Amino acid sequence: MKKRLVISNEKAGKASAFSTQLDQLGRHELTRILRLNHEVNLNEAVRKAVVDDQCNLVIAAGGDGTVNMVVNAIMRLRVGIRPQLAIIPIGTANDFAGTLLISDNIQEVIQSMDDGEFVPIDVARVRVGRFERFFANVAAGGNSVQVSESMTDEIKSMWGPLCYLRGAVGVLQVMKTFRIQAKVDDEVFELDSWGVLIANGRNNAGRILIAPRASPVDGLLDVIMIKNGDWLDMVEIASQTLFSNLLECKQVVFRQARKLQLQSTPRMRFTLDGEVLDEVPVEFEIVPSSINMLVGTQFRDAYS
Repeated sequence: MKKRLVISNEKAGKASAFSTQLDQLGRHELTRILRLNHEVNLNEAVRKAVVDDQCNLVIAAGGDGTVNMVVNAIMRLRVGIRPQLAIIPIGTANDFAGTLLISDNIQEVIQSMDDGEFVPIDVARVRVGRFERFFANVAAGGNSVQVSESMTDEIKSMWGPLCYLRGAVGVLQVMKTFRIQAKVDDEVFELDSWGVLIANGRNNAGRILIAPRASPVDGLLDVIMIKNGDWLDMVEIASQTLFSNLLECKQVVFRQARKLQLQSTPRMRFTLDGEVLDEVPVEFEIVPSSINMLVGTQFRDAYS
C-alpha cells in the first residue's frame, strides 16, 4: 500500500470543486495532506515525507505552477528514493497534465492512483552559474514573460484557459527584439528573435499545442526559436499557434536536442511552467527518466 502526501494548492482555479475529494483523501489512513501557503517550505516538507515518513507517492493537486514546485522538490532528492508523482489537474490550464493525457475527471484520477500506470518521465534542468532549477513542461523566454507577469487572479478567473491569449493583447505594443546566440547540441545559431520556447511537453498557455513533436519520454528538448519580423509576421505566428501549426511558420527555427546554451542582448528572461525567473538562464539540459509519473490510459499509444 502506498503512503501518500497530497500537496494541495487551494488557490488553484478549480480548487473549490476538489474540496470534497480532498476530504475523502484525507480520511485514508496512509495519506497526509499539505496545504500550500507562503509559510510552507515545500522542499523540506517533501524531503521529510519521503526520507523520514517513507512516503512513496506524492500527489500534486493544482495547476502547472504547483506541479513545477513539486517537481523541483522531488528532483532535489537522490534518484534511488524519489517518490512517484501523480497530478490532480485543478489549475486554470493544466498543460502538463494534458501532455500526460491525464483525465480532467478528478474522481477518475484518484481511482487510478493504485492501479494506474506510472512511467519514467523526463525533466529539464536549467542552469545559470550555481543556480539550478527544473521544469517538466515548457520554458518560455522573451516577450512571453511579459504575458505571464500581466496575469492576475481576476483575469484567470474570468477568462479561464483563454487568459493567456487575453494577456498577450497588452504585450503587442511593446514587443522587444532579442539578439540571441544559441548552441543547440553542436549546432550554432545567431539571429534576432521575439522569443524562445524550450519544450518537454506539448501544451502551453492553456492547452495550446505549441510543440506537437515533443515527448516527455524521448530524452530530448524541443527548441523553438521565433525570429522577429513585422506586424504581418506577428499575426501569422499568432494564428499558426492557435491552430497548432506553429512549427510550420516561416518565422520559426525548430530543433530537437539534449542541451541548449543561450545568450542574448538584451538578456532574455524566462518563465518555467508559468514561474517567472528573476535569474537569466544560460543552459538547458534534459534529464531523462527522472520521475515516475502517473499517466493517462492513452499515453503509450500517443508516444509510441
